[in-house]
Amino acid sequence: MGASITHAGESLIAQKLGNQQTLVVSRFVLANVPGLDPNANVDRAAAKPPITQVVGTFAVTQRGYVNPNQVVYSLMLGSDIGDFDWNWLGLESEEGVLVAVTYVPLQQKRKNNLPQQVGNNVTRNFLLAFDGAQALTGITIDSSTWQFDYTARMAGIDERERVNNLELYGQSLFFDQAFANQGMQNNRVRLGAGVAYVAGLRIEQVGVLEIMPPTTSGKLWLDVAMERQLNQVVTTWTVRFGGEPIPYKDSLGVQHYTVLLGTVAYDGAYTDYRRVFMRQEPSLIEHFASKQGTYPALRAQATTKADVGLGNLPNAKSDDPETNSSDILATTKALKSLRVAIDAAGVGLVGMFAMDTPPAGWLRANGSAVSRATFSALFARIGTRFGAGDGSTTFNLPDLRGRFPRFWDDGRGIDIGRTLGSDQAGTIQSHTHTASTSSAGQHTHTGTTSTDGSHTHSVDYGRGEEDVRQTGTPGGAYRGYNDATGAAGEHSHTLNLQAAGDHTHTVTINPTGDTETRPGNVSLLACIKF
Repeated sequence: MGASITHAGESLIAQKLGNQQTLVVSRFVLANVPGLDPNANVDRAAAKPPITQVVGTFAVTQRGYVNPNQVVYSLMLGSDIGDFDWNWLGLESEEGVLVAVTYVPLQQKRKNNLPQQVGNNVTRNFLLAFDGAQALTGITIDSSTWQFDYTARMAGIDERERVNNLELYGQSLFFDQAFANQGMQNNRVRLGAGVAYVAGLRIEQVGVLEIMPPTTSGKLWLDVAMERQLNQVVTTWTVRFGGEPIPYKDSLGVQHYTVLLGTVAYDGAYTDYRRVFMRQEPSLIEHFASKQGTYPALRAQATTKADVGLGNLPNAKSDDPETNSSDILATTKALKSLRVAIDAAGVGLVGMFAMDTPPAGWLRANGSAVSRATFSALFARIGTRFGAGDGSTTFNLPDLRGRFPRFWDDGRGIDIGRTLGSDQAGTIQSHTHTASTSSAGQHTHTGTTSTDGSHTHSVDYGRGEEDVRQTGTPGGAYRGYNDATGAAGEHSHTLNLQAAGDHTHTVTINPTGDTETRPGNVSLLACIKF
């Protein structure tokens, strides 16, 4: 069903505004136009139907305002009027100008003609909407006093729906590109199409909306309200530029809700302040139903301090890791600061691990050359003490493989001359070993010969001796002679040995042990904290 102000009506309204005159709409015109499509757009240039198609002209029964920009005209036909049908209805001014027209499905008006026919009563309303309609028409009667029963219950239903939406969507929520900045064109701000909720009221922009800012910079915001239109309440909205988006009530007591869309800077830069929810599905239910697993954007995982009221308790939280109070909550910033401080304090620490892979934050202490930039904190602590690497971009880690640690002497005087981090070869402290046997004093040793049994000993007389036994004459002729002694029998001989006096004996000690000196130990992985 189409309805529109005609070109003639538009011209008359402009004329009345220019002359500061009152627009008076005085008549309803009803006609039956053959072949009229009730769903077609109104032909704004067309005149009244011919007199043969006009079925009645009736004075406006009642007129009233709905809001400052809408006025309504009512026609009430009793059961004493009829019979006729109509599908075309127009509003005519007191000058006879056709101001507005609407097409409707074929309507019947029957006169009461008992007992053959029961007549009907017909009430028809025509809403005329344009800027300043109430002021131009001079209508001061609120249409609610006669047009419909705007009861407290109906108002409660509307407000209940708004509050429900407010709890679901928040103070404002823009789906996808709804009212998003589409860039400037011809000095106009272009806002995207889509659906949004403001203070629980649903609004929808069809197509790109172009706004001509009255100034070169300022705030762009939405003004949304629920306004009465005839026998219903609808959501209306407008985009405003400049000023502050503060909620207010208009002169008719209608509550207006506002939300900041963005700001335009002098250089044309646009800052978007919309709260956006991106979705591809036509509804939230389908959107959530299409998800699998966790929902990162849901309240359970996206809770903010505002959600739980921490923003209202500024003294109950602290960013300072040094704070020592059981009544103050540590923030994530405080915990991170504490962790950074602990990690920083441990840089350069050497540790031993019962595993073959260093844990996170540690390097093998194997003498490797590593980056001075990547491990800048460690380089700042140990420098080139264990090696300068390539001399510019790297430095060496300590090589502790197979070594025992020894604490730095630091001036005590036990391990003299050592510098921190210096290497020391294995050794044994210099010492001597003394060995001796005990002295037995001056003494002799007794020896015996073995028994040889019964034997004789031969005696050989030398040459030139006299043989007195043979000749009995000394000086007689010489001749050799052998004789034997008598048997001595079995016997032994005593030996006397010369005393040696006090003396010592050299002792040789054979070596013992392994290839190195070491205590009992266990092998662990040496690492250094970076």
